[in-house]
This record gives sequence, structure tokens and C-alpha cells, in this order.
Amino acid sequence: MHGYGFANAASAAPITPETVFNVGSISKSPTAWAFMRLVDNGKVDLDRPVDFYLKRWHLPASAFDNTQVTVRRVLSHTSGISNHDFHGWDPETALPPIEDTLSGKTGTGEVRVVSTPGSGFHYSGANYAILQLLIEEVSGETFQEYVKANVFQPLGMSNSQYGLPLKFQDVMATPYDGLGGALPILRYNELSAAGLTMTVRDLAAFAAAGLKGPSGEPPGRGVLKEQTVALMQTPAPASRWADRDPYGPDPQYGLGYTVRPAQLVGRVGIGHGGSNRGWESFFQIVPSTGDGIVIMTNSSNGSAVISSLLCSWRKWAAGQSSVVECPKIDIRAVLYGVYRSKGAKDVVARYRELRRNAPDKYDFAVWQLNSMGYDLLRKGDTVAAIDVFRLNVEQFPQDANVYDSLGEAYLKQGDKTLAIENYKKSLDLNPQNDNAREVLKKLEVPIG
Repeated sequence: MHGYGFANAASAAPITPETVFNVGSISKSPTAWAFMRLVDNGKVDLDRPVDFYLKRWHLPASAFDNTQVTVRRVLSHTSGISNHDFHGWDPETALPPIEDTLSGKTGTGEVRVVSTPGSGFHYSGANYAILQLLIEEVSGETFQEYVKANVFQPLGMSNSQYGLPLKFQDVMATPYDGLGGALPILRYNELSAAGLTMTVRDLAAFAAAGLKGPSGEPPGRGVLKEQTVALMQTPAPASRWADRDPYGPDPQYGLGYTVRPAQLVGRVGIGHGGSNRGWESFFQIVPSTGDGIVIMTNSSNGSAVISSLLCSWRKWAAGQSSVVECPKIDIRAVLYGVYRSKGAKDVVARYRELRRNAPDKYDFAVWQLNSMGYDLLRKGDTVAAIDVFRLNVEQFPQDANVYDSLGEAYLKQGDKTLAIENYKKSLDLNPQNDNAREVLKKLEVPIG
């Protein structure tokens, strides 16, 4: 177990196995363990409607049958619950109760049922925000206290907490954006979905607890029954991902774990990834072999590191006898380096070169350039952002969102004519684009 690079680049403070990171959506896996302890103790039934256990908040009425939003479906992201982007909070700001997040009072939108429960996989942190409330309702304890007593302490995870540790400035790594700029350390009201902070040593202990131990200890380590862990590591019904997965083909979801059927040389991998701005993490275990890998990074470019390490891990497992399929590397991680050293014009040239010469090595999905463009806007380099957004329009001319983004950049630059042109194009491609409609309305542009 090793640390590489800097916890803080300015002070050259090194990363060690005791450095604390935010691990984003990996938060969901220990949450699921804490929840399944209630199941093991007979306090919750997986196939009961989740609303049965709630008092402080209930699912709002919908066009769907809310009684089909079962606990099992909430755990496996097959509940039909709406998706939300949860913003971070300043460490000095008092956090509201989780029911305020669920009811939309914190500015992230009301959580509700938006598709037929059980009809398919729709990843949503709101599912786990509901579980945070449910754990509190059933246990009578705060979420943090319950998980600490029932998961972290029994597994020896002494440097893990939902929220920030005391004196977090001294023990946590500094997060960095893709352009290398330091970001503030934030905490998250949706602790169960995105608010876990821990060391790589603790994450390794948690990952290992899902495997047989070196002396034959069963998975679960006495926290959960062995058969409960097996259930969590089994794909739930209708849980095959419909969206992109950067780390393995044909993924499905269990109860708090992603299940990738061919993660390590054709063997099933069980784990989770995590991403908040400035943080990228990943863990994977292979129950059939006892192998595992745990990776934490304090950069928005961390996914490129994770992809490269997974490639090396797979090659190690395959030896010299097999050709290994490696995860694609985020192209924006390469482009950020080009931008810092050479500027936006070279970014465009490098992108075209790599798309032409290495189309299978890098991920050229539409969101890659879009994400970089918004990073440049936040940095204040509007001209460079426009160059990147224009490149995205060139590459994906039928995607409505790329025109919306380019229109926003032109508007920020003060070019209303080109902003209007791009917002109208976005609306033509997607008549349901309410953002484009609202911007054009504010610009007093008639819409047919």
C-alpha cells in the first residue's frame, strides 16, 4: 500500500496511506452494508415499499405506482427515482436535515418517481439519500453514529467518517480541478451518497471484508451474514447499465456494488467508483481469486490514472499469454496538460490528432470536451472555452447540448448574435430544452 504524489502541491506534502480523501459515490457501498445489517437483524424487509419505513418525508404522488418503489429497488437503482446533482457545502455552514434535500428545499430539486419502478437501471444518488433517512428512522440514531458503530468500528476503519474529520485541513488531501487549480474541501448533506471521507488503508479494509479472509474468515467479517454479502454482490433484476461505464463492459448493479462480469481477465469484479469535483476513486475485488485493487486520487483528472492502473492490473493478471482489453482514458486529461503547456489552439490540434490516430485508446464521448469547456469558463478563459465548445459542435453536430454550451460561452463573451444562433440550433435539435427556451426569452428572441 503506497501513496504517490502530493496531498498538497504548494507545500509538497506527500500522500500517504493515512491521507484522507473524499471518495464520492463509493459512499454508497458502506451505506448498503449499514442498511443490510438492519435487514439481517429483521428490522427491514427488502421487498416492502420504502415509504412504509419513512415518517419525516414520503415519496410525493406520481403517475407511477409508488408502492412498487421497494427497498430492494432503491438499493439497486431500479426504483425509478429522479436523479439529482448534489452540491457541496462550505464546512462552516450548518447542514439541513436530509428530508430537506429530499423535498427540494436545498436547491437540488424534489426527489420523486419519474419512471416505472423495476423497469430498468437509473443511477441516482437520491436513492441513497432515501436510505440515509430510512436508517435514521428505523435505528433511532443519526446516520453517522449508526454506520460508525455497525460498520466502521467492527471492521477497524478508524479513519473513516461520513462528513469531514476533525482538523480536516491537516489530514485531508487538497482536491484539484483538471487544470491543476486547488479546490475548496466541501462536505455533502447527502452523506450516504457522496459524503464519505476515508484513507486508502480503510478503503482496502472495507474492500477486503467483501472477500474470504486469509485464514478462511467468511465475507462479511461478522458484520453481515455471508449469504447477505453474496446477495449484495449479485446483479439485481433489471440492473444492467444503459449508460456509459468507463471501467468495464456490460456492468450491472447489486445492492451497493457495481458488478462487472469481465473485470479481471474474464472474472467477475465487484466494487464501486466515486467522483466529486477534485476527487476520483475506485475499488474492485474479485471474489473468485481474492484479488483486489483500491485507488484514490485528489484530482478531477484521476479517472485517467484509474484507467491506466486498471490496464496494468489486468495485464499482470493475464501474464504474457492473453491480449487484455484496457479501459479507455479520458481524452480531457490529456488535453488539460496540452492547455497548460501550450494553449487552446494546440488543444484542438491534439484532439484531432488523437481522434485520428488513437480512437480506441481514449474516450472521446461528447461530455469530455463539454466538461473541459466549462472548466475553462470557470477559470475565466472564455476564448479558450469557445474554441473547445466549437470543436465539440464540429464533432457532435446532432447533439443539442453542445450548441447550448457554445451559446452560453458566446453570451458570456458578449456576442449575443452567435449566442442566439447556437441556442436556437439547440432548441431545433431538442424542443424540450427549457434552458435554451428561457435564455432566448430573456434575450427577447421570438420562438416559433
